[in-house]
Amino acid sequence: MATCRTAILNYLVRLGWSHGDQEIFSREEMVKLFDTADVNKAASRFDTEKLNWLNQHYLKSDEPATLVPEFEWHLQRIGIDASKGPAPAEVIVALRDRVHTLKEMAERAKIWYGPITEWDDKAVAKHLQNDSAPRVLDEAKALLATVEWQPEPIHQVIEQVAARLELGMGKVAQPLRVAMTGTQVSPSIDHTIYLCGREEALKRIDAALVRARG
Repeated sequence: MATCRTAILNYLVRLGWSHGDQEIFSREEMVKLFDTADVNKAASRFDTEKLNWLNQHYLKSDEPATLVPEFEWHLQRIGIDASKGPAPAEVIVALRDRVHTLKEMAERAKIWYGPITEWDDKAVAKHLQNDSAPRVLDEAKALLATVEWQPEPIHQVIEQVAARLELGMGKVAQPLRVAMTGTQVSPSIDHTIYLCGREEALKRIDAALVRARG
């Protein structure tokens, strides 16, 4: 199921029952506060929008480790082996502000568990095939080859490239984003690069350089 279990439980408890205006309940609160005397006798209406809202709340607030089993299940459903890529908990942190369901999260995560299979031609033309992109990619590749492989040092590399080439951050981040994902949309560029892993990130920069110079 695309909706995480805590969201479903919270939604079902609130379906026809209320405790003031409170919408979010921990399991302990559900057990403590639920009383059949407060159940509404009128027929309940299934509200998909509200369920999605609850689901996104729990995706953002739950400990990533608690979501890993369900997330891995969704990865398996689309043919992805979670052991052949970044730690699922780190992917959850990178994507949970950008998706509404675990199913959507798994689809977005495919880029870190396999090669780029499609390139956005407009993104390539705009962000790779210009005068500065090859210099950005060359400079970034040299620095990423030896930097400590964590998001913050990677972010510092991006800042160094921007300073050395006297370019705005967008002129540096976007060529790298296209190199890592084949598109111009992703989580923060430091996390996007980090989740690829060093070896794969450098390979993707090489592939992007071919397109930039082609």
